[in-house]
This record gives sequence, structure tokens and C-alpha cells, in this order.
Amino acid sequence: MLVNAIWDFDGTLYDSYPGMMKALAALVTANGGQIEPKTLYRQVKETSIKQFLTCFGQQVGRSVADLEADYHQRARAYLQDIHPYPEALAVLKAIKAQGGHNLLLTHRDRSAWEILAHDQADTLFLGGVDADLKLPRKPAPDAIQYLLRRFQLNPAVTAMIGDRSLDVDAGINADVKTIYFNVDGLNAAPQADYQVDHLIEIPPLFRK
Repeated sequence: MLVNAIWDFDGTLYDSYPGMMKALAALVTANGGQIEPKTLYRQVKETSIKQFLTCFGQQVGRSVADLEADYHQRARAYLQDIHPYPEALAVLKAIKAQGGHNLLLTHRDRSAWEILAHDQADTLFLGGVDADLKLPRKPAPDAIQYLLRRFQLNPAVTAMIGDRSLDVDAGINADVKTIYFNVDGLNAAPQADYQVDHLIEIPPLFRK
């Protein structure tokens, strides 16, 4: 049975993608681009926002750093009031009650912890990694390896949980188990050890 759950934040614990996509679409339009919302969503979920902005920046002659700053400024207006998925907090509590540990791995800055604190969920985590540590981004294994060392976790009973293939690849690269949350039905990570369509399917994978 699994013991340690390393959670992605956006799209896994919190339903933040609608706001993120609005901010990204506004940026594309402001820079003279056009893209169908479904196409934009799929591109971002199959790669990352950073990868999308890198390619888009080459098209419009702007640096990825400049576009990222623009995106984050726009995103603040859409992400003031995001909420966890309905089952998320109950699942975090269940894993902790079963003697397991929740950890966070996000490309966000400290704002992720502020959002969790607002929902009284920060205390459900043993610790985590955010952008302020400036570790290589997923699918690089560095952030997971940092958590394994920092909290002396056994990789054999540790799982990386996320909604994108790159979350799963990060777990594979760090030699931990992987759980793909197929929240949007894209079936984009067949390489995962486990696939779930609902978060409530996760606690039974952990020790009781």
C-alpha cells in the first residue's frame, strides 16, 4: 500500500484551469493571435503553459519571460476565487487519517499555500515544493527527489499524483509510483501506475 502522496496543485487539487485558460486566451488575443479554446486547453494539458508560451513567443517575437509575466498579471484577475475539486479536501484528510502523508509539488509560488490556508487545508500537508525553491520544473525529477530527501520518504511507497502526463513523467523519472487523475477524459498518461477518474478513488490505494 502507498503511504506518501505528492500532489500537483492546479487541475489536480484545485479547479483553476478555467481561469488560467481565460487569462491565456486574453494574452493570445492581445498579441494578435487566434486559437480555439479546446485546442488551447489540450495543448496546455498535454505539455505546459510555459511550453505554449515558448512556442507562441517565437511566433510573435516576445521572450517567454516577458509572456510569462504578462500571463501571471492577467491570471491574477481570474484566479482570485478558485476552489478545490469537491472531493479534494476529503481525500487529503482521508490519507492523513490513514497514517499517510500529503506533500505539495507545484510550479506556483507561495500563493498555493495561501490558497490552501484559506480553505484550512495547509495543515493537511507535511511540506512541499513551490516555485520559490527554483528547482527544475516537471518532468525533471529534482523536486520529487528533494522531497524524498527532505522528509526521508521511501520511494517504493510514494506516489506522484497529477492531471498531466508531465506529472506522471516526473514521478517515473524520480522512481516513485504514479497516479494520473484523468479529470478531463484525455487519457493522456497511459504510462502511469494507476489512473483514476475521480479523486475519491485514491485513498483506497493508501494504507489503512
